[in-house]
Amino acid sequence: MSYEQEFLKDFEAWINTQVMVNEVAMQESQKIAKENKDEYAADAYIRYESKLDAYKFIQGKFENYKNGRGFHEMPDGLLGSREY
Repeated sequence: MSYEQEFLKDFEAWINTQVMVNEVAMQESQKIAKENKDEYAADAYIRYESKLDAYKFIQGKFENYKNGRGFHEMPDGLLGSREY
């Protein structure tokens, strides 16, 4: 495996880990914010949600790469889907 392929493989694995970590952290901070009316947990929820959006964007770029699409093309199923 070339250096570039190894780098992309490792980077994708790191991105996938970050998505999992931020999903859990976002859920926990939302739970704490609701239960304790904690202002800091509410702020943390927003930060985790923003990071999660960025990591999912990068995951979409990896999907483009795997499907032989250009970097700026949109991944399948992006239009018409909403996540809140």
